[in-house]
Amino acid sequence: MSANTSPAILCFSKSGHTRRAADTLAQRTGAEVIPIETDRYKVPLLWILRAIWDVGRSHLPPLTGGNVVTANRPWIVVACPIWADQPASPARSVINALASTATPVGLLTTSGGAREPLKCVATCETVLGRRLAASLNIQNKIEDTPETDKRLDAFAHAMMTSASQGVA
Repeated sequence: MSANTSPAILCFSKSGHTRRAADTLAQRTGAEVIPIETDRYKVPLLWILRAIWDVGRSHLPPLTGGNVVTANRPWIVVACPIWADQPASPARSVINALASTATPVGLLTTSGGAREPLKCVATCETVLGRRLAASLNIQNKIEDTPETDKRLDAFAHAMMTSASQGVA
């Protein structure tokens, strides 16, 4: 697939868990992983306070590197950690921008908790203005296990099917 027509995985990862999941999904689907970057969370320790503040206030931090929302993609996955039951704020900035597109959008999250991220998914669908094509949460404790492989396969299939069916 050419770079401008391949699927895209827009990825914000602070600890590396989300990036590893995004890379694995990309290997299975041929998608391009595009980092979501912001300078807001680079200061050690202070980033945690800023993250809590931003999630609590639904603040959309500015992203570096320009517009990460890319055209001509059959589908886009936003990959991010869950912060306080919500998508990480930089990912929310991207989802907000994706609301103006008709491209099928999926959500790949990572978390330290065992609960399903119902609030996170609901927030993303509200911001997006439509249902997600698919969503998957990978708990950090099951990373690199056969269970994760099985879930990523199902998620990849759902995303590829959404593009072929024109789900938006």
